Amino acid sequence: MSEDTPQGTIRRREGCTSATDAGQSGCLLEEWFEPLPRLSELILARHDRPLVTVSYAQSVDGSIATRNREQLRLSSHQSMVLTHRIRAACDAVVIGIKTLLVDDPLLTVRLIEGTSPQPIVLDSKLRIPLQARLLNRTDRRCWLACTDNHVSERVGEVQSRGAEVIRCRRDLRGMVDLSDLLYQLGRRGIRNIMVEGGSQVITSFIKARLVDQMIITIAPCLVGGLPVLDRPAAGNGSLLGFNPISYQSCGPDIVIWAQPRWQDP
Repeated sequence: MSEDTPQGTIRRREGCTSATDAGQSGCLLEEWFEPLPRLSELILARHDRPLVTVSYAQSVDGSIATRNREQLRLSSHQSMVLTHRIRAACDAVVIGIKTLLVDDPLLTVRLIEGTSPQPIVLDSKLRIPLQARLLNRTDRRCWLACTDNHVSERVGEVQSRGAEVIRCRRDLRGMVDLSDLLYQLGRRGIRNIMVEGGSQVITSFIKARLVDQMIITIAPCLVGGLPVLDRPAAGNGSLLGFNPISYQSCGPDIVIWAQPRWQDP
């Protein structure tokens, strides 16, 4: 993705400090969004899959939720505007079933003008409640990615609520095989996706080396809660670094944009 980028590039940008600034800029310079269509086409041509952007908010100590998995509001208003801008820039937004069960999100674009992305839930066992808010949306049908070993009865139930089921291969952990899912999404015309969480989903994408860029919002607080990675994301002596990397303030928060670089021993 970044053959033209000098090695070890770190950039600091002046950020927005008010809600008005956030509404106008989304706390990210245009140079962060303008390359998205070109990069999406590049990834699709090279890897036959959509471009993957992982985006999440964490505390200074790396927590993304409380220890009992209760919903935790970390992002400032300015950072939430940024999140909605990223959503509007992507074709689809992906969450895991645990995030849906805890937060029951809509995954729409509300804080800025823009089109809401296609909602996708990784739900290997089709555990989504039939009353989930995503199933009540009228603008887009929710896509549920499950494994290919489920009886038609449950499939029929969620389809009757308007969901579309995407059957995927199972990975070694019995979960949705992300490579297979991304391949199917590319065939459906999805060129870029935003992965919002939770920790299991983020870790799975990173461990599979299927992440092209990361946008991390760091809130100025300590939580002592659940970390963003639910298991080691690299093994056998490998390290995950970032290059290039940029950061800037976004109201009280710090936003980091980076491309991952896996460093094998």
